Amino acid sequence: MEYLNNTLAVSFDDITNIICESTLMKYVQRGNVEKLQRGGNGRKALYAVESFPNKYKTLIYEQYPDLKERAEAKPLLSGAQRDEKAAMFYSEYTLADGRHLTQEKQEEYTANASLLNRCKQIMEESASHRGRQSKGKAKSGEFWAKVAVALEREKQSMPHSLPSNAQSLQRRFKEYLNGGYKALISRKFLNRNTAKVDDEEKESVIVELLSDRRNLDNAQVAKIYNMMAEKMSWKKITASCVAEWRKRFDLITYAGRRGETAFRNAKTMQVRRHRPMVAMQHWCADGWDCELLFQKTMTDSKGHSVTTYHNRLTVVVVLDTCINYPVGYAIGEGENPALIKAALADAVNHTAELWGQRQRAAQFQSDHYAIKALTPAYEAIADKFTPARAKNAKAKVVEPYFLRLNKDYCQMMPNWSGFGITSNKDCQPNNEAMNRTRHAFPDREGCTRQIAFIIEKEREKKIDRYMELYAMLEEDKKIYLSQEQYLLNFGENNPTTNALESSGINITIDGKKQHYDCWDMNFRKYSYIDWVIKYDRKDLSAALAVSKEGDLRFMLENKYDQPLALSERKEGDREQLQRVWDFNQQLEAHVTASLCAAQERTRRLFAENSGKIDATLSRLMLCDSDGQHKNQRNKQRLQEISTKEIEQEILKTQNTKPVDWQQVEEEEEVAIEDFY
Repeated sequence: MEYLNNTLAVSFDDITNIICESTLMKYVQRGNVEKLQRGGNGRKALYAVESFPNKYKTLIYEQYPDLKERAEAKPLLSGAQRDEKAAMFYSEYTLADGRHLTQEKQEEYTANASLLNRCKQIMEESASHRGRQSKGKAKSGEFWAKVAVALEREKQSMPHSLPSNAQSLQRRFKEYLNGGYKALISRKFLNRNTAKVDDEEKESVIVELLSDRRNLDNAQVAKIYNMMAEKMSWKKITASCVAEWRKRFDLITYAGRRGETAFRNAKTMQVRRHRPMVAMQHWCADGWDCELLFQKTMTDSKGHSVTTYHNRLTVVVVLDTCINYPVGYAIGEGENPALIKAALADAVNHTAELWGQRQRAAQFQSDHYAIKALTPAYEAIADKFTPARAKNAKAKVVEPYFLRLNKDYCQMMPNWSGFGITSNKDCQPNNEAMNRTRHAFPDREGCTRQIAFIIEKEREKKIDRYMELYAMLEEDKKIYLSQEQYLLNFGENNPTTNALESSGINITIDGKKQHYDCWDMNFRKYSYIDWVIKYDRKDLSAALAVSKEGDLRFMLENKYDQPLALSERKEGDREQLQRVWDFNQQLEAHVTASLCAAQERTRRLFAENSGKIDATLSRLMLCDSDGQHKNQRNKQRLQEISTKEIEQEILKTQNTKPVDWQQVEEEEEVAIEDFY
């Protein structure tokens, strides 16, 4: 039985067990039995129970007593609707330990709230109806008894966990009215009455022991805790109990057990970045202890020759991270600032090999090794220097790159030493076999050639794609590195300082004398300074003179070597000689103009202060260019003349015409004859 539009109905299948189908049809046709719903299309035919004759109505109730009981109770809950606010509350609710309710519990508590909402609605409607009828209040015990029966029979259609006892159900309803949705959550989720660690003080002791830097295991933590529990009259715990607390407080205790670096790498949020879309936007550098062994023979303190076979070289690689192209590298026996600077120099020189001029990257990233000493070099090769956070290997893409080189190249060579010491032992090479073949290991030079082959092979595989990505770089985003900045940061220092001589700056490099001079006129003002000379052994055409304090620096040019014999003159010799001639004329004009300007200012000073300055002093100091004093002394006021104007006047009086080379050659021939 069920209710349809508040009318108790019986289905066709149920009634035909009591009355035959033909009799039923006759009753319906004559209007003696009311048909509430037609059957078909998934529906079942329903007939009003109260419309049947009394003899059939009695038989229906006798044969289906449980249906009658359900039918009497069901109208109380027939209008129950799903409470969507309750569903949202339970889906977002968080327990004290950070967990959420399971989906099953969310549905269960939503059904509880929905059914109790219906009970509240029925009670309000009943109270309003009694008020209109002026009837007395109905007994609540009977109401909750009927509701309890109805709820018990509705668990399949609407699963819930409300109690089947009327008194318990009434008590739960009152709790719901007072506490809202939260009151329906089982106290088992938050119950700590049976827990052994049941307050913040005990939890703090557990956390302190779990976060100890000695990384104690569960049994050790339980042992120490129980020693304190005995003094404090606490309940003792077991190692399995500690294991559960270790899971719960793993985030808090991880840093103490494993360290700050491990915590940042394993627990903190990581930033995800993508590679640059074009070349020269991001460079990254790091050192790699290459997993290739070489043999080295040394003499010990007793004079004995000892050969070792465990030696490894270090290579510093500079990567353009767009495709991990090794734009620069340097090989040595240990990572140090000099080796890193050599790799950076190789990187910028390689850009000159590719595109004809040294270029800088838009951004450079490295670790914090010797960062104070290397920062000027880092800033020289890139527009922005952004060091990675200390001890954060994940920030640099060069680390996994080294692993790939180790697997793709080094592992294929007979002197491969294996992976790192923390790797799986089953992946390491056979030490016994390596010991038998150690005498075949290459020496240092051979191992260097192996590493250089690996890097050059990488360049060869990626160069075409790298050039394509460079072609996509906009012209205004290309950053060039000047010769001066290159020599300042990566040039080699001459062992001794040098002062300017009449023949220029003269230094010896690799046993050969080199002569440099500067075309900047200001350089000759500092002839008293001992200069530090920086140069590049691969290109000695230029050098850089830097003062010891670093506040002065001038670019030097290797002096042009003129032939002594006129017969050996070649193309370009005369132009270079004319260049020197013109420079000297400008230098002389500058000196003369500066001296004349000083004289004019001094005369003006004496003229304006004739009453204050002794006449004898005036005669001693003030003479014109002809050595005359009186003509200048008698002038009342001197007219101001700028240094630039004086230089122009002097240049007009000098021979500024092109050099007569025939005359020069004749003069040189005479000079040579006089010399011999």
